[in-house]
Amino acid sequence: MSTWALIGLSIALLIAGFNIGYDCRHKKVFFNRNKKYRYWVSCFYSVNGVGSVGGWAFDFDSEMNSSQLKVFKEKQIKNLKNQFKTTDVEFEIIDFKRLKD
Repeated sequence: MSTWALIGLSIALLIAGFNIGYDCRHKKVFFNRNKKYRYWVSCFYSVNGVGSVGGWAFDFDSEMNSSQLKVFKEKQIKNLKNQFKTTDVEFEIIDFKRLKD
């Protein structure tokens, strides 16, 4: 083989190696990690008639859907009731958006 053919083959293999490594890193094929979805959730909550607006980042195991939002809302109401030791708690989700991985 000529020198130029060997140089071209080496460059092609180098580029292919980077592409395969990039794909494996983002798909997490080798380590088989579960993909987490991070969302920023803006909420309004009221405890004993005193309201406040807040936002938090939460990790979920799958894409956000309506049933997952309902479970999330019930869980947050339960947490607020336990935290403030009261039953007068309201919680509404204003907005949510997915954050970059």
